[in-house]
Amino acid sequence: MRVTKGRGMLAAVVSTAAVVAGLGWAAPASAEPAGLETVTQSAAESSLDKSAFASCPTGKVVTGGGGFLLAGSSAAGRVGLDRLEPLANGTGFFVTMREVGPVNFTGDWALQALAQCATTPAGYQVVATTGAIGTEFVTASCGTKKVIGMGGRINSGLGDVVLDQVVPSFDLTSVTVRAVPVQGTSPSGWSATSIAVCATAPAGLERISSTGTSASDPSSNRVKACPAGKGLYSAGADINAGNGQVLLTAVNITGGNTVRLRADEDADGFAGSWSLNGYGICGS
Repeated sequence: MRVTKGRGMLAAVVSTAAVVAGLGWAAPASAEPAGLETVTQSAAESSLDKSAFASCPTGKVVTGGGGFLLAGSSAAGRVGLDRLEPLANGTGFFVTMREVGPVNFTGDWALQALAQCATTPAGYQVVATTGAIGTEFVTASCGTKKVIGMGGRINSGLGDVVLDQVVPSFDLTSVTVRAVPVQGTSPSGWSATSIAVCATAPAGLERISSTGTSASDPSSNRVKACPAGKGLYSAGADINAGNGQVLLTAVNITGGNTVRLRADEDADGFAGSWSLNGYGICGS
């Protein structure tokens, strides 16, 4: 086990292959796309913003990934994801979660991260598009190729802006990200980046989705699996009508073929109705 200490508000990053309970964290499982496997990593428990990088094995590239707050943590509703990034060079998946809002949370909490890695697909390319300062919606396009993976990043949000949406288009040609300022903040100078992992259309490529029911609940979970015989390249999420008062706290992949998501209302609750949708990209 190797520990690398971060700088500033980012906590230490610790490599691990542990199986974690709660949101269904699981060891790598075989899947249909060539060489597909899940690689995990964690950030040490602390009361700091933190990042974790899940690195793909030599000879494989990242297709997607995720990160999540451990289930049952008292930080639920006080932290949110602001970076879910498949790196441009294909080496792995980088996740950042931050304490949000005008008052920082003083308790300790932990972040888990994962990368979906595979043998390099034909036409593999990672495309990133950054929007203008303060632009909420940003789209990255694969052009004539197809989306197999997705991600997004908030730049200079510092916990006052979080990811609200990372969604692949219906025809799998683009990825749209939404960035949302959280309640009680007045951020400036921030931007959002949308990231699409592109490839020549692999066999059996399809988008799956799971639509939540609109309600005013403290939290919402979504689970969706690929059809039999297919593996999951990547996962995404969409919080509808959260208005900066609902935080994305889990984008997880289990068993090599299942999307698991969670979102939590912020610390003082939200009276409005909202819902959580889940997305995945499967292939064979």
